[in-house]
Amino acid sequence: MKVLMTCFKPFNHQQINYSYEVLKYIDNVDKVVLDVVYNECYNQLKNNYNLDEYDIIIALGEARFRTVLSIEKQAVNISSCSLPDNLGNIKKDELIINGGNDILKTKLDYNKLAIYASISDDAGKFVCNNLYYHLLNEYEEKSLFIHIPNCNDDELKYKEFANQIVQILEILKNN
Repeated sequence: MKVLMTCFKPFNHQQINYSYEVLKYIDNVDKVVLDVVYNECYNQLKNNYNLDEYDIIIALGEARFRTVLSIEKQAVNISSCSLPDNLGNIKKDELIINGGNDILKTKLDYNKLAIYASISDDAGKFVCNNLYYHLLNEYEEKSLFIHIPNCNDDELKYKEFANQIVQILEILKNN
């Protein structure tokens, strides 16, 4: 199976992004580091990779306010956050895709993954949700988003979460 995993560059004056740090410890997948910019992160991905050739696409993002790994089962068609992206864009209740569904859900069986992560129905409304909505709009049968919780810049935490994601990937590959 061919797997693509994405992560994000640092944002909001942070020196690191936990999604990037965790992805460094995952092997045997194609990896891409995306800009933290609304819509552009998906365009960057779509324009540089043939997403049709992948069996599974897992996007990673960070959620520093969370305490456990979170699998996002859906994305909403709205970008709205007072935090600027890395180009300074601030979105206030803007549709991601005009005429798109309000909510898109992954077709992957996330319930089987709950032994390794919590299941969330709130991917936020920042760049993570924006990317996930775009992925689900075109690749709902093979896309998943996982939020990395606060790691306190601890390498052991990065490795622990990477191991959990590898276990999740193994379940997805076998279904």
